[in-house]
Amino acid sequence: MSIENPHRPRSRLGLGAAALATTLALSFAPLVAYADESSTPDEAASVAATEMGDTVPAEPEAIEADAAPAAEAPEAPEGADPAAPAEPAEPVEVVVADDDATVDETLAEDVEEPLVTLFSAEPAAESAAVESAAVEAAAVPAPGDPCYPAVCITNGTILLAVNPTGELNTNDATGSPAGPGDAGLAYLPTGSDSTSPGCLCEGWGVGDPASGVWGGANLASEGQGGTNLQLESFVYTGSTAKSVVVVVDDADAPVFRVTHEYVPSSATPNLYQVNVTIENLSGAPIATVQYRRVMDWDIEPTAFSEFVTIDRGSASALFYTSDDGFASPNPLSGPASILFEGEAVDSGPDDHGALFDFRFGPLGVGGSLGFVIFYGAAATEAEAIAALAAVGAEAYSFGQTETDPKGGTPNTFIFAFGKVGGAPIFSPPGGPGGPGEPEPKPGSAPASDGGATPVMAVSDTGSMGSALAETGTDSQPVLWIALWVMLAGAAAVVVARIAGRREDARRE
Repeated sequence: MSIENPHRPRSRLGLGAAALATTLALSFAPLVAYADESSTPDEAASVAATEMGDTVPAEPEAIEADAAPAAEAPEAPEGADPAAPAEPAEPVEVVVADDDATVDETLAEDVEEPLVTLFSAEPAAESAAVESAAVEAAAVPAPGDPCYPAVCITNGTILLAVNPTGELNTNDATGSPAGPGDAGLAYLPTGSDSTSPGCLCEGWGVGDPASGVWGGANLASEGQGGTNLQLESFVYTGSTAKSVVVVVDDADAPVFRVTHEYVPSSATPNLYQVNVTIENLSGAPIATVQYRRVMDWDIEPTAFSEFVTIDRGSASALFYTSDDGFASPNPLSGPASILFEGEAVDSGPDDHGALFDFRFGPLGVGGSLGFVIFYGAAATEAEAIAALAAVGAEAYSFGQTETDPKGGTPNTFIFAFGKVGGAPIFSPPGGPGGPGEPEPKPGSAPASDGGATPVMAVSDTGSMGSALAETGTDSQPVLWIALWVMLAGAAAVVVARIAGRREDARRE
């Protein structure tokens, strides 16, 4: 007959608690693993590459293990002791080449034994510096060059006279397809120009309203070299040109770097595209950046008497437009107009042009913003509209002769913008509105209330990785809970075993 021990349930309760604690600990372990494994190494590398953008160098391709078999070691000669150590190789002689000797001359010399030759880096560096200086010097137009002080570039349909500081126009295009005389924006099929007759009035400016610092270029008002500009580089080919200048303050401290890159449009032969980039070099955030582009339309063959059209579209960065093509390129100089402000269709005929003021911001330290400008021409207004539809222009101006403002013959000149916070004004071919049909303007388009258009920029205080980490699950508390539960379970097991042994001892 067995006697039930009254203390045995306590021992069983301890064992049950231990089993429960161990089960809970094991159930928490997968959560920790999932939290730690939510981002694979490949995904982490992808995120890091995304954070760094184009500055992350591509990793070299891994070398396949079986790509090339290793060369077999030569068999030891008969009678040789395989355990005997190999004789130490004689050190390779190191020599230093003469400072005035070139690499080719040194390598051509006969040698009787292996050696390593060290070359001085200074001659190569000096040579590279000389070559670089020669390239820079050759890139800047010199008196007597075709289109000086500008360079004339063309895609065969459109010709532009581009100055090193980024504006258009020149007094003499001799030696270029435009021929003798002034040139700025020319349509080669008719031989007509649109911006240079009478006044070399075409230019740009960028400024900071808070500090009052601005810089810009316009041959008519600012002269050659512009105002508050330092030329950083100017390179060109027969069809492209790239101007990079730095806007400085009164103390010659850099504030902006401005790039105007002129390239033929890939969408239509009737347009040139200008990629504009503005970079903050000031060392401090800039709340608002203003940019102005202005031109006096002088449409040949009826120069000084043209019809002007301006359509602002829904571009949120565009806060002021008018027909004053003679205005200062200073974007901080305020409004100016001749016949109208805002929008107009076939205004004129008169001697007037187009002025576009943009407001962007904010721009962090080292940050940059970009948009595009289009210059061009077509034989008719319909063809000009088709060209704008092809590139998705968001705001534009037409300049047309006094003889045919409706049809736009014999040439309609184009001045337009893209990537300025708006929708394309015209549907591309095959679009919902048909080719050349205006896109409906969004009813909720923001009004010009003086605010700055936000510019997407990389955060100065964080990164994509840190942002994702803030939204994830922290695995540290889960790990501690699992550890404590496991320890509690182990303690419960020990206590239960001790209690059980005591009970067995008392029963005996």
